[in-house]
Amino acid sequence: YDYVQIGTWKEGLELNSDALKWVGGHPRSLCSEPCPIGHVRNYQDACCWACMLFVNNDTCKTCEPGWAPNDTKSGCNKLTPEVIDWLSPWALVPLIFSACGIFCTLFTACVFIKYNKTPVIMASGRELCYVLLIGILTCYGMSFVVLARPTVYRCALLRVGLGLCLSICYSAIFTKTNRISRIFNRGVKSVQLQLVGSIGWLLIEQPDIREIHPFPLSSVLTCKVSTFSLIMSLVYNMILIILCTLYAFKTRKIPENFNEAKYIGFTMYSTCIVWLAFLPIYFGTNNDYKIQISSMCMCLSISASVALACLFTPKVYLVLFQPYKNVRPGNGNQTMQSMASLSKSSPQTVHRSLTDDNVAVITPTNIEDSSIT
Repeated sequence: YDYVQIGTWKEGLELNSDALKWVGGHPRSLCSEPCPIGHVRNYQDACCWACMLFVNNDTCKTCEPGWAPNDTKSGCNKLTPEVIDWLSPWALVPLIFSACGIFCTLFTACVFIKYNKTPVIMASGRELCYVLLIGILTCYGMSFVVLARPTVYRCALLRVGLGLCLSICYSAIFTKTNRISRIFNRGVKSVQLQLVGSIGWLLIEQPDIREIHPFPLSSVLTCKVSTFSLIMSLVYNMILIILCTLYAFKTRKIPENFNEAKYIGFTMYSTCIVWLAFLPIYFGTNNDYKIQISSMCMCLSISASVALACLFTPKVYLVLFQPYKNVRPGNGNQTMQSMASLSKSSPQTVHRSLTDDNVAVITPTNIEDSSIT
């Protein structure tokens, strides 16, 4: 800076405006400059202020949940609710897993229908197997309902289907462990109880959709389901799983055709491990809807896959690749015993009966004749 003469005083002020030179233009006689967009006035004195970064020029307020400030910070705009994208890995993996499971379930059902009257299928309890296949198919199909965009009708279907598909599966398994008539009736009643409970849940707490805001400036569209109601629905199925596991453990040493008790036990032990891993993940990730939805889909699909692999794969393999084992047990023993009794009573009769079937058999009569000659 330097001093420059810009005027004189001689009985008055005489200024030479052309001699005035300011860097950045002439200074403005203002206490404070107007605040730019996105700043708030922080008053220092009576009429002076300092500009601070904030909303509006005079006052500031926080947008309500589900709303976000606009570009000029002069108001709030409604956020678009998020839903899980079917092309994201969080949805693709469960969907592919479920699609493969549906294909395997339908293939198994076709095999059972084709070989419906064979000993292996008949001994496994055909009616219960078909009921169990329906439950497994429903478990796989629930993944598509869970991943779909929430609506009132889909939320209602989710409430009923989530508990019902599990109830169908584990009621059928519970019945298979005890094939007494009164236990069978109890298995049917357990499905009816789950259905009545789901319908009552729909009447008491009507299905609806809602927006949740796990984080600031975020909005997620979900079904309106209270945590308590969901827990109560799962608790009933947990009781069924525990009962099935107990019965499977009690019947683990009972000899049954094709070792079915062993497979049921392995199914229930694996199911318990899956659900013990699922519950902490689901209820411990309330702020991440993607993890919750994906974990629920995978839990349903894995539970169905365990039942399908353990209870149906051995039978399908035996029917398709080991048909010589698909016979009624005891036929061979009865034939050998009848042949032995006939040989004691009349050796020649046995000889004639066997030779009629073009089977060469050496009998005591043949031995004696050959020794004489």
